[in-house]
Amino acid sequence: MRLKMADKDIIAYDGSGRSFYLCDVCSKNQKKIKGLIKRFKQDEERFVKLLEELIKNG
Repeated sequence: MRLKMADKDIIAYDGSGRSFYLCDVCSKNQKKIKGLIKRFKQDEERFVKLLEELIKNG
C-alpha cells in the first residue's frame, strides 16, 4: 500500500507529493508498525486503525 505524510498525519497516497510503500507483510508486523509510529511521530491507536481500514478496503 502507498502512504504519505500530510501535515503531521499519515494518509493514503492521493497522487501528489512524496510517498512511501508498506507491504502486506510489514503492515502486520508489530515491530515495523512501532518503528513507523516512532519515525513519523504518530498516535499508535490512530495509526493502527488507519492501517486496518486501508487493508480492509484494499
